[in-house]
Amino acid sequence: MKKKEKERLYDTVLIDGSSFIYRSYFAIPKDLSSSKGIPTKAIFGVTQMLFKILKDFSPQIIIWFADEPKPTFRHEKFKDYKAHRPCMPEDLKIQIPYIKKIVELLGIPWISHPGYEADDLIATFIKTFSIPCVIIGGDSDLYPLISENVVLYDPIKNRFLDLKWFKTTFGFPPERYPEFKALVGDKSDNIPGVPSIGEKTAKNLLNQFSSLEELFNNLNKVSPQRVRKLLEQYKDQVLENLKIVALNTDSPLPSTELSFYHKLPPKIEELREIFKELEFRKLLKELTIQKPFEVKELKDLKLDQIDVPVSLYISDFPEKKKVISMFEENKPQVFIGISEKEVGVFSISSLEDLTNSKIPVIFVYDYKNFVKNSYKLRANSKILDVKLASYILNPNKKDYSLETLFNEELDVKLVHPKEYCAGIYILGNKFKKQLEEEGLWEWEWKIEAPLSEVLAEMESHGVKIDIDYLKTLLQEFQKKLKNLEERMYSLVGTKFNPRSSQEVAKILFHKLNLPKVKTTPKSKIPSTDAEVLKELATLHPLPNLLLEYRYIYKLKSTYLEPFLKMADTVSHRIHTEFNQTGTATGRLSSQNPNLQNIPIKGEEGKKIRKIFIAEKGYVLLSVDYSQIELRILAHFSQDENLLKAFEEGKDIHSFTASEIFNVPMEKITPEMRRLAKAINFGIAYGMSAYGLSKELQISVSSAEEFIKKYFARYPKIKVFIEEIVKFAKENGYVKTIVGRKRYVPELKSSNYATREMGKRIAINTPIQGSAADLIKCAMVALFKKLKELNLETKIILQVHDELLLEVPEKEKEIVIPLVKEIMEKPFEKAGLNIKLNVPIKVNICIGETWADCN
Repeated sequence: MKKKEKERLYDTVLIDGSSFIYRSYFAIPKDLSSSKGIPTKAIFGVTQMLFKILKDFSPQIIIWFADEPKPTFRHEKFKDYKAHRPCMPEDLKIQIPYIKKIVELLGIPWISHPGYEADDLIATFIKTFSIPCVIIGGDSDLYPLISENVVLYDPIKNRFLDLKWFKTTFGFPPERYPEFKALVGDKSDNIPGVPSIGEKTAKNLLNQFSSLEELFNNLNKVSPQRVRKLLEQYKDQVLENLKIVALNTDSPLPSTELSFYHKLPPKIEELREIFKELEFRKLLKELTIQKPFEVKELKDLKLDQIDVPVSLYISDFPEKKKVISMFEENKPQVFIGISEKEVGVFSISSLEDLTNSKIPVIFVYDYKNFVKNSYKLRANSKILDVKLASYILNPNKKDYSLETLFNEELDVKLVHPKEYCAGIYILGNKFKKQLEEEGLWEWEWKIEAPLSEVLAEMESHGVKIDIDYLKTLLQEFQKKLKNLEERMYSLVGTKFNPRSSQEVAKILFHKLNLPKVKTTPKSKIPSTDAEVLKELATLHPLPNLLLEYRYIYKLKSTYLEPFLKMADTVSHRIHTEFNQTGTATGRLSSQNPNLQNIPIKGEEGKKIRKIFIAEKGYVLLSVDYSQIELRILAHFSQDENLLKAFEEGKDIHSFTASEIFNVPMEKITPEMRRLAKAINFGIAYGMSAYGLSKELQISVSSAEEFIKKYFARYPKIKVFIEEIVKFAKENGYVKTIVGRKRYVPELKSSNYATREMGKRIAINTPIQGSAADLIKCAMVALFKKLKELNLETKIILQVHDELLLEVPEKEKEIVIPLVKEIMEKPFEKAGLNIKLNVPIKVNICIGETWADCN
């Protein structure tokens, strides 16, 4: 079809809505949901495609035709009509009201009628108004409507189906397509065709005879004889099929006035609200227009008044944009906006005044970087970091950038520093109210914001490394990799790239003919992941060598090479960046380089930790919480046996082994303890019997038996797990000990594996998230005490349940008991009224290197 012919049809667009929804749902392979658990992939797919249609076609008339959930007249004629189709997935049902709302907010009429399908309503509209139009839909049921004035457009395949295409494909006119379906049947609608009559035979028959009536009146002219007999036998069925598949062009429409169907202006503000709820950031940006930023709360503030020269503080704010907004509650007092080119300071004339101010609350974006690069603003004020506040309120979000916060929360795109100041002021007020409603305002200003100061100092101070030893270790690893390569080449008789999964697959499955255990999710080629290699290791020595090679190579590329590259050339210190908003559990993460995942176990792990050293005259002090997640599990579950074990100071893994194997603790073997440890932590992490079987390399039935025995000895843990999963399903979230929420949208997924993952998240988050809360409190309290006592000791690293400090030799005697006291009473020392019903213990170790502390 030529471009001009298409454009003639674009003024009127008719959408086969039900087909559109299903195709959008199944076109997106992975589940999508908002961070609060609303499934969204069909909504997103439909909305994105509607935006494209509106943009590309610019129709004056656009109508959404929908099926009703009730049976149609076709069901009355043929009770098995569509009988084998599965019910609509539950997660799709939830999305339909949202889709309808968005369609209507876009100004598109939503047309449906009980007893009729969308196809019938579309056919009736075309017959009623006889105007050129495009039908959006690729369903073959719509083929009879194709004409000089009507084309189909399949948005998924991005192709037009016009009259020329139809005649080339079928040979007969589109209006005879129902006769074609009556002969061949339709599997999708459960309509039986004539056995052994396929599409080719049906096309030939329809091109030979002008109608089904003529066909059945002249069966003597049909050949071969086999086809003739089949048509004689199934004549009544074919004629009944035709009644079912034929479109009803007399369906009820809401109006016979064409003006009724004209597109209305979209309701932008209401669309923005629903897009914010569903977290459609990309679509939100398409609705956002840059406009003057007017805030009623700031009407008395003279934003044009600048008290200091623009160039005054430029040197203090290199490259990255930093913004701070400060205020006295209910009375704007000071705003500072900083960008690459200009600074605006309002009401107060110097930053020094700010540090001594008595402003009760300060609003700021990304407080850690502000402190790290400019000034600390502790004084007598509470700090509300709008970035942290947004994270605390919803840790599942992927983007906490200031641009996104302005866009999603304020419906604006801001540019000028003055606007940034005002924007942060409004965000701060909004988030403060929400934090107070959630009972998390105290957590933000007492813990999260002060933690930013702790992390800023940790980043600035850095961790010293032994450069000479690092270079030696790097050479050792490179030599080991070379040796492993030569052993592998010798073993298989050819060279290959052990880092290429495709080349490894060829060696394993073609040259060595090892069994293909599973395929990769996307490309469906044989997988060579660690799980596969472990399974194949019993059949050939190569997989074990590959596993070792990958491990050594990962250590070299992830740690040794980046350490060497990123270490300061003078101080030999690494300055990692800690991220407070990087995990849904509340744990910190680190990057450039990542110091959170350095291995603890094994010879190589110890060698890497040996890289980290203390400055001359200092020692490294490692303080590690003892089995903190199991202690938190005991607190939440209130299981008497688990509480008793901790209260009596018993080794929890030996105690568990004694319980589930029913032997005295003194007779527990190392293997029994290993099994019990895996079960203890497996339960805490929501591990299934299948997962435990993989972890312990035992059968699933054996793993199930271990878990059964575990719950028999710790019955309240089983109750806790059942109750927390039930709570998460009903409410959509779980809470940590301080009340931080994590939403669990995975529990509403249509995919079984995703739902199971949701259960594990629901079980683990209160435990791991509470452990994160606990160590954050300890860090803030310890940092404050070290400053108060004017000590030189620095916190230099945090890795999950462990803190690493750099301590002057002269301060050891003071710091060790101080650290122990604070870390074993973290909530109390941080000023929070929270208490665990189980004792907290820490392991303390001192050494010249980090390896000495493990």
